[in-house]
Formats: sequence, C-alpha cells, structure tokens
Amino acid sequence: MFNDIWIARKNAMSLAKTLMVATMVIAIGTQYAVITAEDHDSSVVVVNEYDPYA
Repeated sequence: MFNDIWIARKNAMSLAKTLMVATMVIAIGTQYAVITAEDHDSSVVVVNEYDPYA
C-alpha cells in the first residue's frame, strides 16, 4: 500500500514493464495499491492503467 499516488504510479509502470502485464493503480480509502489486470475486480476504484504494449 502506498500513501503517495506518485510513488504508486511509478511502481505500477515499472512492474508493468518488468512483468509485461497490464497493471492498475487502485484507490483503497486514502491509500493506493498496484494490482495486475488479472486481479481486477469491479468493486475497486481504478485510478490509472498501465499497458506495457501500448
């Protein structure tokens, strides 16, 4: 979990490029987390998406 959106976005981009999978930054209360697209659930709020192939 990240408290700073900038750090979450930076880690999501790095993870997407390293694993070559789409990643997402999600908001959970006042914090942010990074998940892969496979783990996406409609109950979470997606802040940003990162696609390594785009």
